[in-house]
Amino acid sequence: MLSLAWIFLSDELLTSYTDVSAMVWLSTAKGIFYVTVSSALFFMALRAVPDQTASLKDAREHALSLGSISRTSTHWSSYVFAVALPLSLLMVWVAISKTISNESLMIMLMLPIIISALLGGIWPGILATAVSAVIVLYMALPPRNSFVINSALDRLQWVFLISNGLAVSILSDMLRNSLSRADAQRALLNAVVSGTSDAVFVKDISGRYLLINDAGAQVVGQAATAIIGQDDSSIFPPETAQNLINIDRAIMAAGKTDTHEETVTRHGAQPMAFLVTKGPVKDSQGQVVGLFGISKDITARKQAELAQKEAATVFESSYEGIMMVSPDRIITRVNPAFTRITGYTLSEAQGQSPRLLSSGRHGPDFYEEIWHSIHTHGVWRGEIFNKRKCGEIYPEMLSISAVPDAQGNIQHYIGVFWDISQIKAQEAALDRIAHYDPLTGSPNRHLLSRRLDQAITRANRLGRSLAVCFLDLDEFKVINDKHSPTQGDQLLVGVAANLQQILRADDTLARLGGDEFVLLLSDIADLQECERLLKRVLAAVNLPVVLGATPVSITASMGVSLYPHDQVDADTLLRHADQAMYLAKEEGRNRFHLFDPESNRQAQQHRLYLAKLHQALDQNEFVLYYQPKVDLINGDIVGVEALLRWQSPVHGLVSPAQFLPDIDGSALETPIGEWVIKTMLKQASIWQHQGYSLHVSANVSANHLLSNNFYTQLQQALAQQPDVSPSHIELEVLETAAIRDMDMAVTTLMRCRELGIQFSLDDFGTGYSSLTYLRKLPVNLLKIDQSFVRGMLDNPDDLSIVQSVVQLAKSFNRGVIAEGVETMAHGAALVQLGCRMAQGYGIAKPMPAEQFPEWCEQWKIRQAWCHLGE
Repeated sequence: MLSLAWIFLSDELLTSYTDVSAMVWLSTAKGIFYVTVSSALFFMALRAVPDQTASLKDAREHALSLGSISRTSTHWSSYVFAVALPLSLLMVWVAISKTISNESLMIMLMLPIIISALLGGIWPGILATAVSAVIVLYMALPPRNSFVINSALDRLQWVFLISNGLAVSILSDMLRNSLSRADAQRALLNAVVSGTSDAVFVKDISGRYLLINDAGAQVVGQAATAIIGQDDSSIFPPETAQNLINIDRAIMAAGKTDTHEETVTRHGAQPMAFLVTKGPVKDSQGQVVGLFGISKDITARKQAELAQKEAATVFESSYEGIMMVSPDRIITRVNPAFTRITGYTLSEAQGQSPRLLSSGRHGPDFYEEIWHSIHTHGVWRGEIFNKRKCGEIYPEMLSISAVPDAQGNIQHYIGVFWDISQIKAQEAALDRIAHYDPLTGSPNRHLLSRRLDQAITRANRLGRSLAVCFLDLDEFKVINDKHSPTQGDQLLVGVAANLQQILRADDTLARLGGDEFVLLLSDIADLQECERLLKRVLAAVNLPVVLGATPVSITASMGVSLYPHDQVDADTLLRHADQAMYLAKEEGRNRFHLFDPESNRQAQQHRLYLAKLHQALDQNEFVLYYQPKVDLINGDIVGVEALLRWQSPVHGLVSPAQFLPDIDGSALETPIGEWVIKTMLKQASIWQHQGYSLHVSANVSANHLLSNNFYTQLQQALAQQPDVSPSHIELEVLETAAIRDMDMAVTTLMRCRELGIQFSLDDFGTGYSSLTYLRKLPVNLLKIDQSFVRGMLDNPDDLSIVQSVVQLAKSFNRGVIAEGVETMAHGAALVQLGCRMAQGYGIAKPMPAEQFPEWCEQWKIRQAWCHLGE
C-alpha cells in the first residue's frame, strides 16, 4: 500500500514539471527514495521471520526471553535508516522546492520520522526527528542556510515538528513493546501447547477441530493438518464419536469447564482412557463459539489401578493365607485367610517376626536352606509344620517369593500358604487303603513287595538270609461254611493277631486275600533258625480263636523259599513259596515245605523242552517209523505199528525215549496223538493204493483217550481217508497207563469199536491192573511186553509169564502178539507156546514208510519163518 501511494503521489508531482532536466532529477530522487525505503522495509521484515531450523527448545527460550524484557533492542540499521530516509526525502524536496513552499518540507519530513519510529522504535524515531529538525531549521526556515528562526510562527511549527516526532517515537515504541510482548505470549503459548505430552485441541461450535497439537494428533493417529476441519465422526468409530459429541454439546450448553474421564477407541485399536478437561470458548459478547480441551492419557494408570484393585481383591478374598514381610523380616500385612488359618489377627501379627508361627519341629539348617533358596532363586516352595495361636501344630504348603523393585532391591517377601492337614489325613487314609488289608490291618501285596525288595537289598549288604513263607489255612472254607462269613472274618483277624505276637520287629505279615498270608522273615542266620521260626508260626496259627462263644482252632500249610539259597527276584521268591505251599498240602497239611531250586530248575528245563517240542509240532518235524508185525507160522505180514520219531534239525533223529516222558501228561499229549492218527491213516491210504492191505496200529495215551473230543476227532480223521477200512486201524492202550475214569474209557472204546476200530492192550503184564483192564476194556488183542520176551530164553520166570499171558489170552478169547522178538530163536519159542504173531528187531527194525515195500520183498525172499525149527 505504501508503494502504491508513493508511486501515485510522486507521479502526480512529476506532472507539474515542464522542465525535462528537473523531471529527470525528480524521477531519480524518488527512485532512490523508493529503493531505500523498500530495502529497509524488506530487511526489517526478513529479520522478523523466525528461523525455520530452530528447535522447539530454542523457540521456548526465545519466547521466555521476549516475555521477560520490557523493551526490545534496536539494530544499527535502524539508525542508518533514520538518517538516510530524511536525507533522501530532502533531496526530493530540493528537486521540487521551486514549485512548492518551504513549509511543505516539514510536512514531508513527518513521513521518515513516523517510518523510523515504527520500524526502529523510540531512538531511531528521535534520531529521525533530530535530523528532520536540523534539515528544516537549516534548509527551509528563513533565513535559509542558518540555524536561526526569525518568525514566531516558524518557530512554533518547528517545535511542533519536534514534538510530533517525539510523540510518534514514544507511541511507536510503546506499540512495538506491546506487540513484542504479545508475540512472546503467543510464542510461549505455542511452545507450551506444542511441547506438552497432553492432547490440546480447540473445536468450533459445530465440533470441527480448529487447533490440535502433535500429542493430540498422535492419539487420533493422523497428521495435525489432516485433522483440522474434521469432526469426531470423521475420525473415530461411530460409538466413540457419538459419545464425544454428546459430552462436548453438554459442556458447551452448560457453559462451564469440566474435568472427567473419557474412553476413546480408534479404528482397529484397543480402548484408551483419558483424563479430560473441557470448557467453552466465548467471544467478546460472552457467547459460546467453541470448545477447548486438554486430555491426558491415563490408560497405563487405569490398568495399574485395575491390577492393583484385582490384587487387593485377590489378597483379601484368597482362600490361601498371605503375609507380606519386609526386607528386615518383619510382618507388615496379612489377609483374612491368614487369621482364619493361624488364629492371629492383623494387629497381633503386624510388626512381628515370622518366627511367631514356628512349630519347633524344624532346626536352623532347615530355615537356612529356605533363605538360601530365596536369595539364590527368588523363591522357595515346600511343606512345613507351623503352630497356630492356640498351640496346635499343623502341616502347611508354603511358597515364599522375593519381590524386587526396578533396581533389583528387595521390596518385600510374599508368603502364600494353606493348611494341608486334611490332605495329609486323606493321604494317610489312601496310603492305608493302598498298602494295608482292610480286614486284618496287615500289609497287602503292594506293601509286601516293597518291603521284600528292601529286605533283599539289606540281605545282600549284610550277607544274611531271608525267608518268604506262603501260608494257606487248611479247611478254612469248611469252617467258614459251618459258622458264617462274619465269624470267618473274625477267625482271619484272630489268626493274624496270633501271628503278629510271634513275629520279630523286622518281620512282616501280609494278607494277600482270602485265607492266604505271607510272612517275610528277615535276617535269618541259618536253616535251623528258619525252621524254629516256622514251627512257631504253625503253633501260632493253631492257637484257638473264639468265634462267638466257641473256641476254634485251625492249621496251615506253608511253602517257604529261602534267599539267597534261591537266587531269584522278589516276585519269583513269592511264586516259589506258593508252589512249595501246594506241596505241603499234598504232603498232609499242617506243615511247611522248603522250596528246592534244583527241582524247580528241572521243571524249568522241562517247560523249555516242551516249548521246543511244541515248535517241532508246528514246524512238522515229527515223523512216523513203521515196524512190521508177522505171522510166524505162514510168514504173512499182518500189520505195522507206527512209532513216533523227532527229526530235529539240530540233533538229527531223536528217539522217542528222549521226549515221550516229557510229553506225557502235558498239553502236547493230545495234539501229538491226533497228529499220529492222522498221519498213520494217510500212510495207510497210500499203502492201500499200492496194494498192501495192512492193519496199522499206534499207541494212544490214556489222557488222549479220555479227552472230550477224542471220538469226534477220530471220526473226522477216518472221514478224510474214506478208502481206509476202520477195521484195519488198531489203537494200542498201555496197560501201565493210569486210566482215572474207567467208565468213560469203556464208553469211548465201545463207541470207537462201533466205527470198526480195533483196540489192543500194550505192555501187558507190567502193571498192577492187567486183569482189571482185561476184564473191563473191550480190547481185541494182548501185546506181551518186550521185557518178558527178551528174557524168556534165559529166565524161567520170564518164560512162565509169557506162557501165562498166552494162556490168559486164550481163556478170555483175545488175540496175542509178542513184541521184542530179537532173534528167530525167540520166535521159535513163542510158536511152541502158542503165540504165532510177533514183532521185533529179529524180524525188522522200525523203518520209514518209503522203505517198507522193499522190506516186504526181502521178507518173502528170505522166508525166515520156515527155519524156526532149526
